[in-house]
Amino acid sequence: MAGTLVSIIGMATIYYGISNSVMSFINLGISGIFIGIIINALIPSNSIDYSIHQSLTFENEGLLKKIFLNLKLSKKAVYIPPYDNLEYGGIFIPSSDNFTLNMSAFDENSLFISNQVAFSEMGVLITPPTGLSILKKFEENLSSSLSGIDLNTLMSLVSSSLSSMDLLADFEYEEIESENKICLKIYKTKNIENFNEFFYLSPIISSIFLAISKASGKAVYIENFSETNDYFEFLVSKIV
Repeated sequence: MAGTLVSIIGMATIYYGISNSVMSFINLGISGIFIGIIINALIPSNSIDYSIHQSLTFENEGLLKKIFLNLKLSKKAVYIPPYDNLEYGGIFIPSSDNFTLNMSAFDENSLFISNQVAFSEMGVLITPPTGLSILKKFEENLSSSLSGIDLNTLMSLVSSSLSSMDLLADFEYEEIESENKICLKIYKTKNIENFNEFFYLSPIISSIFLAISKASGKAVYIENFSETNDYFEFLVSKIV
């Protein structure tokens, strides 16, 4: 319920910002909705019936999807590891597929990244990123930071952690070392099946990409996304 309250406050703040043309209130409101969705999405499945959980979060998720749809952003989300400007990393959604990643333009207070001179650098920055709390759970289970661990160890940890929390059933991956890419297939469950092309709004899905980014110490972006009735498939590229 706390998450729902935060999201309602966020919606009201966005309305005030739009009505009075105050961009800072619009930014604050969107951030509030994000926080509310994350709080609701992380309610343990054994403490609340899923049908109730879904009814609490569905409208907020729908509003965020509409916001991102109307912003006409790229589907190539970029997952950024922690660095000096962003203590916990972030998720950057570029304005276009032909984007330029300028990490010097990011900070903890950024939301809309605008640059009229360099359109390729424009987009939306989600920080702290969705999935951060689950990422911290991975590290808690490892009793160490994810930084520097190899992909096989990482994916085994991620799989066992998500399974133990009843958040995800299964996924498969294949590393394409010669191309610095990873092909990841995530099988759908009721926790993630409605996110579709807005996968970056799912704390569960995003936690996996955040983990890959932090372990490698490199930004990774979703080069391609597709789905079937049974699974989501991602082609993940590391930005060297």
